[in-house]
Amino acid sequence: MEPVVRYSLCPDCGACPEVAIYPDRVLIGEEGNQVRLTRQEWERLVAAVRSGELDATADPCCPDCPPDCC
Repeated sequence: MEPVVRYSLCPDCGACPEVAIYPDRVLIGEEGNQVRLTRQEWERLVAAVRSGELDATADPCCPDCPPDCC
């Protein structure tokens, strides 16, 4: 089954991860390295991004990481 929507930051490259949205699932990544989300999980992720819950400017490291870790 073909995805309903495909999105890639670099569609001409072929090596960049893509988001492929199917009626029953969403695949994120590239062949051999993908995460599979249910539509419910996908909707939750989108809601978290839109609400600012996932802040791209936040420090990704945990508080216990050494300074040169991340």
